[in-house]
Amino acid sequence: MKDSKSRKKQWIALLFSSLVLVLAGCATNGSNLDRKPAQGSAVAPLEVTVKQDPGKIVYWVLPGPRRLSKKVFGTPAAPKMLVTDKIRVAENMVAAKQMPPSVPGLLKKMPILVGVPLMARKIDKNGNWVLAMPTPFSDRGMIVSGSFDVTYRDVVKQDPPGPPMKTPDSIDVKDLQFTDPAGNRYRIVFHHVIKPPFPGYETDGGVMIDGWTHGSTGTGTPLMPEEKTITAFWGVGDVYINGTLAQPHRVMHMMTTEVVRDKNYKLALDEDLPLAPEQRIIRDQAHHTHFIVLPIVPEKGKGPVFSPLKTAFKLPNGMVQPFIHVMYEQDEVIR
Repeated sequence: MKDSKSRKKQWIALLFSSLVLVLAGCATNGSNLDRKPAQGSAVAPLEVTVKQDPGKIVYWVLPGPRRLSKKVFGTPAAPKMLVTDKIRVAENMVAAKQMPPSVPGLLKKMPILVGVPLMARKIDKNGNWVLAMPTPFSDRGMIVSGSFDVTYRDVVKQDPPGPPMKTPDSIDVKDLQFTDPAGNRYRIVFHHVIKPPFPGYETDGGVMIDGWTHGSTGTGTPLMPEEKTITAFWGVGDVYINGTLAQPHRVMHMMTTEVVRDKNYKLALDEDLPLAPEQRIIRDQAHHTHFIVLPIVPEKGKGPVFSPLKTAFKLPNGMVQPFIHVMYEQDEVIR
């Protein structure tokens, strides 16, 4: 009993220290957990450009709680998408020298990358689970401005062996900029594609074209619903704020997917998808683009490590928002 209470306190402490610090203010495997079968190797490179011109709708996502899908996280009687098993897989892979040594520690600080600990789940008045601490996957957003132009080049359909940067996939970022609700200006200078070395992740070499991510796929945080993904990349880049390099060498992720926010900007659960045209933010817009910058940096000789992110946007509690999550709602896909 004492051990159980001790473990519970440890999980709560871990969640509090990571999520409140990271999200204060109100992101090859051994077991292939919850993953759909991977696609075969690409016959030829695929190339797709996605863009959104200035003057169209962009949202800045604010911190807030996240409802938990029964399909992905189970029920109190039969919970799913826990974290301890994935940390154990990571530890075994580190011991076998198949994963960077920093990964288990990062997953303990940021469990939402792969799941949600049971002790972090609360039951709402309707009997549904919620992650009540503020996350980057809330139902709250504010309209800002921005534009982007990114070309994806997908050479392989499975993550090749080797370190996270070893991949033939690439992207060309011609433009990636946005503002926050206070009018601060952000610009991204991209460095290179990576294959995130987390248990269960299969990123098609760091660039994915026409696949599935998040939810119960095992790739990406399960706090996002499982969504049809037109393009996605995982990589490292610099964040410039108001013309100054503010956050260098940051892990970031961008994807263009089916629309997963309704006309009230509520983030859908897996059970809600696909959204009908009349449920979408823009009836005739069937896809939108997500961009997120995480509190993670790659450290030479260790791998990805937790590193707090600071934006220029001050929240009502006086703290600056510690993540970037931007949604481009009128994007264009060019094949």
